[in-house]
Amino acid sequence: MSLLAKLNQTSTRPPLEGLYTYALAAFAGFIIADLTILQVRPEMLPQDAPPARPKRLNQNRSLSRSEYNTITQRNLFNSDGLIPPALTDNKETQDQRIEGPATLSQLPLRLLGTMVHADPHKSVATIFMNNRNKAQSVKVDEELESIAEITKIERRKVTFRNLNNRRLEYIEIPESSKLNFAFSKPNRNKISEVDQRGENDFTVKRSDLEKYTSNLSSVLKQARVVPNIPPGSGGAVQGFRFVSIQPNSIYEKLGFKPGDVLKAVNGESVDSPTKGMELYNTLKYASELSVSIERDGQDRDLNYTIE
Repeated sequence: MSLLAKLNQTSTRPPLEGLYTYALAAFAGFIIADLTILQVRPEMLPQDAPPARPKRLNQNRSLSRSEYNTITQRNLFNSDGLIPPALTDNKETQDQRIEGPATLSQLPLRLLGTMVHADPHKSVATIFMNNRNKAQSVKVDEELESIAEITKIERRKVTFRNLNNRRLEYIEIPESSKLNFAFSKPNRNKISEVDQRGENDFTVKRSDLEKYTSNLSSVLKQARVVPNIPPGSGGAVQGFRFVSIQPNSIYEKLGFKPGDVLKAVNGESVDSPTKGMELYNTLKYASELSVSIERDGQDRDLNYTIE
């Protein structure tokens, strides 16, 4: 064979043919190792849960007064060696300075009436603000238009804290303004304050209405009412029931009878003393009034025209 033929035969063989054997051996080794790991891996995994870490106990140890002696003896914040008094809220400090007996208030407030309850926080007072020409019903611990904070409600008297000077003051209904309806002798020549036009229709003069609404405590004496809680209502108040009514009282003239349940005024439900006081205030400015009552198990409306 000639030299040229040998060269042609050599050139037909692929390059790096000698490395194929090593590459095939390495590939086979990887496959065998991977299969081995897949076979042994389940045995290498832990079978038990790791042990729980011990909880660190918080030792809250109260320190005695003697352990702070070093700080108090050095007194780093006061060079004169005296420990200053503890700081308190400015409002509380001011209140402590001005505590004392309540004085008659000079604020433009007028007490219209009070409803005193055995629980002081359920008592209600109606106060008229002259400078704003409006009335508001309030309870203990409530604020009156950012003017006063009510602290006590008594019969014919309300004590409050003046929010301007933080002093205790009071307003009251003078005894001179008391109207004695129970013992006054009727004037037979005088026309009745309430004119009944129909079975459920009445007419009231504005002047007579103002006379009665000017003294709430006297009006409240003429009748006794209790919350009306029907069976099965879950204790919910649904109006107020007249237990007794004094003869010839304003309630009798307005057409109410013992046993009537006052349920709503002008469509507004009366379900709390506060709501009753608010509706009572509307009498001074209303021209027409519709009172919903329940009598002998039947609902009816009493209509009033204020002239």
